[in-house]
Amino acid sequence: MTHRVQTILAGLLAVVFLVLVYVGWLYYEENGHYAARHIEVKIPPGATLHDVQSVLVERGLLDRPRLFRWVAWISGKEENIKSGRYLIRDGESVSSMLGKLSRGEVDYTQVVIPEGFMVKEIAEHVQRVADVDSAAFYELAYDSTFIAEMGFDAPSLEGYLYPDTYLFSWPLTAREAAERMVHRFREVYAGEVQAIADSLGYSLNEVVTIGSIIQAEAVWNSEMPQISAVYHNRLRHGWRLEADPTVAYALGGVRRRLLYKDLRVDSPYNTYRRKGLPPGPICSTGLVAMIAAVQPLEGCQDLYFVANGGGRHHFSMTLAEHLRVKREVRANKRNIPLAEPKMPEETVTWEDSLSLLELPPIGGAIQKAISSSDD
Repeated sequence: MTHRVQTILAGLLAVVFLVLVYVGWLYYEENGHYAARHIEVKIPPGATLHDVQSVLVERGLLDRPRLFRWVAWISGKEENIKSGRYLIRDGESVSSMLGKLSRGEVDYTQVVIPEGFMVKEIAEHVQRVADVDSAAFYELAYDSTFIAEMGFDAPSLEGYLYPDTYLFSWPLTAREAAERMVHRFREVYAGEVQAIADSLGYSLNEVVTIGSIIQAEAVWNSEMPQISAVYHNRLRHGWRLEADPTVAYALGGVRRRLLYKDLRVDSPYNTYRRKGLPPGPICSTGLVAMIAAVQPLEGCQDLYFVANGGGRHHFSMTLAEHLRVKREVRANKRNIPLAEPKMPEETVTWEDSLSLLELPPIGGAIQKAISSSDD
């Protein structure tokens, strides 16, 4: 080999080396600090490498699209890019971005379903937080085929979408979200509640229904067993439950103070007009409420309770005590004498409503006492 050829080859190798160094520098170059802002990138299922490149350019994360495409092809990552929602740091290198996308290092969305939420509220919440179609979610929750597939004999999934904290990846379908919540409900119920319920002869629907009413009524978990005892005692006596949350549910799930006229709503969920439990749950039910439903406070003979401020309740065994406490609570709230006449359209309580609605008596002596009371 002549000296001239050797010189040319050496020059070519030097050029190639410099090109490789330059490409490598571009590939690994970091333009942003590690504390730089993170930008959301959504790669839909079925996206091509060109689609991914376009999304990165549009989001301002990629200023050398050809390099990105070339390196992805050379490294074999072209076919390995995973769909999902990513958080990519502003100024992140092509190497780092390709690594995240090919390994599927997606960012998960935390979705918290609060206890006491109704189906319609859950549907709105998952759309707002996790970009799930709320209409599709709501429709699925009332789809008889899907409900049967989930193993429930119920008119809807009301009460069976367990309130918990979930980590969801994007994209998330209504079915995937509902299935996760139902699966979690099954786990919790089977692990903590089912054995007790079965030993007492309670059906799943009975437990979750009364549990949902307790959930909607109570503010403090510590009061749930005693609230449950009141409801169990009233059922045992053959009385109506007269639970305000069931009326609110019958009115479409309103969250406001109930008025006397609201008690006239004709619905199987109106426990002021119907005896026994309503047809099904009225909201998502947490573990404490379900346990309270099957384990009411032992030895409790209370039949009444009234909110006394701060989310707490006063419980009473007798109607006389209940009416006295109720008058005191109302007087304290209004800062008025106890003898003030009743104002129209006040918030509902059990005994107030009975004489107004002219419902069948829950007991002669009790009905007489209610009708003749001044509250």
